[in-house]
Amino acid sequence: MTVVCFGEMLLRLSPAAGATLAETDSLSLHVAGAEANVAISLAALGTPSRMATVLPDQALGDRALATLHRHGVDTSACLRRSGRMGLFYIESPRAGREGGFFYDRAWSAFACAADSIDWSQALDGAGWLHVSGLTPALGDTAIAALRRAVASARQAGVSISFDCNYRPLLWQGRERLGAELIREFAASARLLFASAVDAALLLGTGREASATDLLAALPAVEWLATTRRDLRSDGEYLGAMLVHGTQRYDIAPVHIMPFVDRIGAGDAFAAGVLHAINRGWSAEQTLSFAHRACVMKHAIAGDFSTLSEAEVQGQPAGQA
Repeated sequence: MTVVCFGEMLLRLSPAAGATLAETDSLSLHVAGAEANVAISLAALGTPSRMATVLPDQALGDRALATLHRHGVDTSACLRRSGRMGLFYIESPRAGREGGFFYDRAWSAFACAADSIDWSQALDGAGWLHVSGLTPALGDTAIAALRRAVASARQAGVSISFDCNYRPLLWQGRERLGAELIREFAASARLLFASAVDAALLLGTGREASATDLLAALPAVEWLATTRRDLRSDGEYLGAMLVHGTQRYDIAPVHIMPFVDRIGAGDAFAAGVLHAINRGWSAEQTLSFAHRACVMKHAIAGDFSTLSEAEVQGQPAGQA
């Protein structure tokens, strides 16, 4: 079944490893965006994916659209409008280091026209709609658009996959609204991606919440998935958890090596879970596959994974 991914596409601009934004004379450019990362990764794994978004009708929008085409994503629900491309800047995401990081997304084509998408067409033949908490942070138009997308999916019998993706930087001065909206959309999810921080936000506890408490508060959720990072003296380690029904499955943290780029690793994990569920694999197989996809993404520069199902299955996690 096709997975439709709805969200803003961005361009990521970053200096060379070790350089700072204040000092660099050049920036590398990557097409980015959490939901687009999932769509591209799904297509690479072999699950049909469709991107629903609004891109500016100019050269940068052309580049984003061409990237989707090149990686096999259905772009029939991508609209073009006047406006600008959203940007984000980050200093050297390599080796776990994230220095300067900021967004420049105000008044983007997506933020201004996200409610233009025809959901009867966008969801045609879809089994899943994947969305995230990044979208409502863009303002009233995006909030209304996400509400309409979710309502349309539910009416059409399309399952909702929601990645909380709570980014405090996007909610400064609006923290209470952010928490309310994340809770609203999480409540509609059949598949929920929520970190320990996200879980605490969803329950309003201000401290780490258990998976049991979270599932009790969100009865529509059938799958709850997350990764866990440990920073040790010899680098970063990654573990993962998946809860399906009353069963919990865990993978102990493994050393991430090589470590080239951590951006988009969580999206590779989300794509791995969706792909495995679409394949009808067991919960244990699903978690193992998604964890491997996430670990292996760290060896790929850029925001999205291009690994095939065979590539993910053929190499033990931690030896990407």
